[in-house]
Amino acid sequence: MSLFPGYTKNIKIVFIYSSSSRKDENLRQDLEKHLSTLKDSGVFMEWCKYPVDTSHFSDDINYTFNILNTSDVVALLVNPQLISLIQNTSSFSTEIRRRLQRGKKEEIIVVPLLIREVHGWEKVLGDLNPLPKSRIAVKRSSDTDGAFRNIAEGLEEIIEKIKQYHQNLQEYREIFYTAIQDEYPLSTQTLNTLIKIKQNLELKNQDIELIEQEITAQAKQEHNQKLQRYKQEFFQIIRRGNSLSEQERERLKTLQNDLSLKDEVVARIENEVTENISLQPFRRLIGYNNQANISVVITAIVIVVVAALLGFCKSSPETQLTNLENQRQNKLKIAAKNIDYIKRGNDHYSQKNYQTAIKDYTQAIEIAPKNVNAYIQRGYAQYYIQKYQAAIDDYTTVIRLSPDLADAYNNRGFVYDKNLRNKQQAIKDYQKAATLYKKQGAKDKHKEMLSRLKRLQQK
Repeated sequence: MSLFPGYTKNIKIVFIYSSSSRKDENLRQDLEKHLSTLKDSGVFMEWCKYPVDTSHFSDDINYTFNILNTSDVVALLVNPQLISLIQNTSSFSTEIRRRLQRGKKEEIIVVPLLIREVHGWEKVLGDLNPLPKSRIAVKRSSDTDGAFRNIAEGLEEIIEKIKQYHQNLQEYREIFYTAIQDEYPLSTQTLNTLIKIKQNLELKNQDIELIEQEITAQAKQEHNQKLQRYKQEFFQIIRRGNSLSEQERERLKTLQNDLSLKDEVVARIENEVTENISLQPFRRLIGYNNQANISVVITAIVIVVVAALLGFCKSSPETQLTNLENQRQNKLKIAAKNIDYIKRGNDHYSQKNYQTAIKDYTQAIEIAPKNVNAYIQRGYAQYYIQKYQAAIDDYTTVIRLSPDLADAYNNRGFVYDKNLRNKQQAIKDYQKAATLYKKQGAKDKHKEMLSRLKRLQQK
């Protein structure tokens, strides 16, 4: 059983707009220029005009709505014409209201971008937080560029929250995977610890259920395979009717350890196998014909065999189980403490307290030196305080710990490209990221890497 590669989901923003005047189109183009930094950070942006612009899209009007179905963020460029279309065009109104309902369920994010002033837009779109945050339309603002910057910064914050949420999902996936590898089925104590971790990571129940169902189904299948393997091995030994030799006991104990099976599970398997073996060899061996007596003797033999196997251990089964349980709980406690530091660091990061965030991420790394998420987040924070080499070092560590994590090459290449002006190293990182994205099926990110490579190679 293996974890999936590092999280590489493409964040997609779909911009819905309607404009018939040249002035409105100029405003839209200015907004697109201000959002160019989002493209550099790997965000996929799609601009959808309504009514559909057939010179850009397919003449199938449903094309626009199909794009909406795959988006993470729906940005509505608010102007009088768009609001009028929502109110008066049934097909368009239905699709927009579907997005608004999904937004209420927190399945996607819907954000109005106030381009031109429209009185009463809230009555049409509902209680949403618009951009600019001042709630003053770009056209009315005394500082148009400042208003566009505010929109860009607001969208960047939304994207960071989405990325962080999916990183938290990946963090929980790894924790749940580790827990179920150590212990299947999970004990009540472990389940309670996992509940606390889920609460700290602020994850949605529907997302958690998908992760747990997927990993549990795979763990159950593997566990059953382990049981079957031990059962077959024990059957081959015990079916001959001879007592277990010292060598056979050692072999069974080694197999039990290799399969990570608990003593009580092994005892149950051996008891089941022994009871299912034909009784006739035991009749001949002990000279009993009475069925009741034979059952008693068989039970005694099973007890002796199991006791001998358990006695071969250096410590008692109770002690071993207690030690294993303590080890599992310690792992989960460390994971929970690690998540607390990362969560606190993320809070500081979102408030742009980058220095404080770095301290928290560093604490998380000291607790779990192989925590890839902590290095990634610290790299982001280092970047924003212009410690570019420190960010490079963090991304390099991530690559050493997780060589197939495409985002690490992407991030490191971006710093080399934009800040350290190391063209050759940036090309190497983008090429590696492009290869990994292609292998993982992340088509949009693969396309983005090719675009960056083309730009650098043209230079």
